[in-house]
Amino acid sequence: MGVAAMAASLLFLLLLPLAPALVSSAPYATMAKEARSVESTKGYMERQKLRALVFDISVGTSPQKLSVVMDITTELVWAQCDACSSCVRFTPPATPTFLPNNSSSFAEVGCTSQTCQRMIPGEHGCTHDDDPCGYPNDFYAWNTSGVLATDIFTFGTTPVPGVMFGCSGDIMVQDLAGASGVAGFSRGALSLVSQLNISSFTYFIAPHGDAASKSFVSWTWGGSADHQFAAGQMLTGGRRSSTPLLAAKKNQLYPDLYYVNLTGLQVDGQLLTAIPPGTFDVRPTGSGGVFLSSTLPVTYLEEAAYNVLRPELVRRIQSQGVAPVTAGDDVNNLCFLTRNFSGAKIPGIALVFDGANATMELKVENYFFAVADGQLTCLTILPSIGGSILGSLLQAGRTMTCDIHGGQLTFQTAAAGAPTPGVISFPTLVLPWFFCFGPCC
Repeated sequence: MGVAAMAASLLFLLLLPLAPALVSSAPYATMAKEARSVESTKGYMERQKLRALVFDISVGTSPQKLSVVMDITTELVWAQCDACSSCVRFTPPATPTFLPNNSSSFAEVGCTSQTCQRMIPGEHGCTHDDDPCGYPNDFYAWNTSGVLATDIFTFGTTPVPGVMFGCSGDIMVQDLAGASGVAGFSRGALSLVSQLNISSFTYFIAPHGDAASKSFVSWTWGGSADHQFAAGQMLTGGRRSSTPLLAAKKNQLYPDLYYVNLTGLQVDGQLLTAIPPGTFDVRPTGSGGVFLSSTLPVTYLEEAAYNVLRPELVRRIQSQGVAPVTAGDDVNNLCFLTRNFSGAKIPGIALVFDGANATMELKVENYFFAVADGQLTCLTILPSIGGSILGSLLQAGRTMTCDIHGGQLTFQTAAAGAPTPGVISFPTLVLPWFFCFGPCC
């Protein structure tokens, strides 16, 4: 998916410090209020290490073990390929690299193939008919470029021939948390969801500071002959709620993402009735709506909702003698001195979704986070125009299951005393977000 169709013409750099999240640089993954406010955000949100959900797969005839970051907002599956002296790479020298010459089943996708023309129309960098099908670094996000190829992917003990992926040369990502690439889990044609016919997938993002919790990902795939893949062990128990996963509308800007019907917000159990009806709906222009991200830490809410939520939080916290402080020059940053904030009763936020009892009750750590070496605690919900995103920090601590064939999102909090899941890599990642909107991209 390209970015030329984005509704607003904004260009900005956002550096976020939210450690318990999964990180993506997908350029369509957020809508910002305005360039000025986002630019000033980085004045207090300094670059910090972020944790990324990483699981292992094997690629090639002589299987090469690679680690990939799960990203539900992008479709391309890609890995760092070959040792490349002429490539621009920001990844550490020790990053595991896929070696195509060691796999007899590896095959590049040709420029003249229908696949190349369909997937990367007009942007495949072909000079000669026998050139491989290339993708530019702004086409499938994550700031990487390379060529499309196919090979055998092995999930657990099940080999799958002919999986299409990106063999990346230039990688302008500073660190992938030790991973070799990214596994796209959107509904796009190149994603693992589409290529494997995944019927449902589940992930759990461990809460920040909870050393006993481990993240995991699992999925069911293969159509009628279902296969199972799991990295880590699923937690059971806890409150379970479901809401529909919305089918894309005809002119929706981002039809491959996972949209839900958010109907309202509650603070301390009280519905915020001042939020205008239809605030979270997909608009006739194709913009708007609410989608999930497994990689973007912060949550973005439409300005009309944010402008109701923020003053309500301020009013309730300030009534206890705890006043907000200015963090940089961004009026949208809601921050408090941590030493004062820690003693206050923080209002509870709940998201109300379409469905019977489909209310997601959040913990304070889902929407406030300590920054500036712990001196400030800031709200991790920001305003946007053109759509809303439920970020990974907000989802942390609950099992999220996307039943694609059944059209349902089920979220379930971990039960008290639930067993610790199995081992899955959840290392640290340092990455700046670069979001580009409109023709300037």
